[in-house]
Amino acid sequence: MFRNTGRTAYAYVTPALLLVALLSLVPNVYSLYLAFTNYSIYHFDSYDLVGLKNFYRIFSGRELQVFMLVFGWTLVWSVVGVAGSVLVGLVLALVLNQPNLGGRNLYRTLFIVPWAIPAFISVMMWQGLFNTKYGSINLMLRGLGGMLGLHLFDIDWLHQMGPARAAVLIVNVWLAFPFMMTVILGALQSISADLYEAASVDGASRVRQFFAITIPQLRSAMLPVIISSFAFNFNQFGGIYLLTGGGPPLPNGVSAGATDILVTHAYHLAFVQFLFGTACAYAVLIFIVVAGLSLVNFNLAGVFEEV
Repeated sequence: MFRNTGRTAYAYVTPALLLVALLSLVPNVYSLYLAFTNYSIYHFDSYDLVGLKNFYRIFSGRELQVFMLVFGWTLVWSVVGVAGSVLVGLVLALVLNQPNLGGRNLYRTLFIVPWAIPAFISVMMWQGLFNTKYGSINLMLRGLGGMLGLHLFDIDWLHQMGPARAAVLIVNVWLAFPFMMTVILGALQSISADLYEAASVDGASRVRQFFAITIPQLRSAMLPVIISSFAFNFNQFGGIYLLTGGGPPLPNGVSAGATDILVTHAYHLAFVQFLFGTACAYAVLIFIVVAGLSLVNFNLAGVFEEV
């Protein structure tokens, strides 16, 4: 009879471990090393260890202002993106969970389409919709203004600070709500109907049932998803870079853009300003935040508990 041994198990996992080491561990260790060097366009061929100088540069002087602006917007981007996708997903899941809703399977399929389409295609599509002169959004606003007898000015969605931030948040929610809707819908279907029947017998209204039964039952399923989604948004590069490129520029000569989050700002530091050491220092800070959120998520999910 064949019996698995420790050596057999290691033989199975070794190829995966080697790939992880080659594609993830080695580049990250190298980035950590560069964070403590002065590697840049000015020290490309010969660079030296400078200790914590890059981190000191981030947390002092003018760069501290840039860091606080970018970090603050990163928090707003992550919180609003997650909250918006959860809210939209919850509303749609509650509607689609109604047994008497005709054609709900069709609606489920249609609402999952933004999730099925590759994200970069969706972002490029939204870039066209937000076009100042020819975009459908401004065209609809002009039509609405004409119906109401108002003259509505075209919004420069991608080149003004307020509209650009609103645009990236709208796209972020659009990309994320199908996943939230699917998770919430699955959690809703796992709630026993007996709970609602008992609450109805006791005279509880639909609103009371929602806050006393639905929300508590969803909390355990949704909390790890919300935390992991926050960590994903905190480190999401494509949505910002493809839609606005981090712009428009901030006033007073600030080196970051109005929609730059930490990861896109680090990208510009590395591949536009060629300050590789400082960019890697930013990467270390991002890793610390995301790793902390991941640990919280693991603890909530009981990953480290003994079986």
